[in-house]
Amino acid sequence: MWKPIGFMIAMIVVGLVFFFVIIPAEDQLMDSWVTTGPDITLDAWRELFRHWAQFGIGAALVAAMFWFLLGQWVFGMNRWTNANKKRTVWLALLVLSALAIVPGVVLTPAGQEWGRLAWACYLANNLGLYYLATLLFSPSSFKYVPWLATRLRYW
Repeated sequence: MWKPIGFMIAMIVVGLVFFFVIIPAEDQLMDSWVTTGPDITLDAWRELFRHWAQFGIGAALVAAMFWFLLGQWVFGMNRWTNANKKRTVWLALLVLSALAIVPGVVLTPAGQEWGRLAWACYLANNLGLYYLATLLFSPSSFKYVPWLATRLRYW
């Protein structure tokens, strides 16, 4: 009983690392690279960037936690041939994590220079968080469903 709770806490810790370490680092990168137009100040643009990056991190964390809950308490692993169906669910949640960038892409104003870099950061954050959380902390029965998990997880 304690192992699933520990895995869920570990997923939340991964999300907190993205929230408190990665996003502030990207914010500093945006401060030095992005040039905004006359319609918005750089500080206001960075605030919008942080907001939508945090939204994406939250959405990716919810998708990862949903994958864990499905794998731990909903899905049953009776035959190894059914694993591809589970991978389809994992991929669908990965796509949902990627689609969480849409509000940020639409609602973050374009800068004069390097403003589109925010889009790459949104996507990298969302996919990175979902992939790392599910790669490292999927339920034991489904720990090899994420791509390349067989090379990393042995416990």
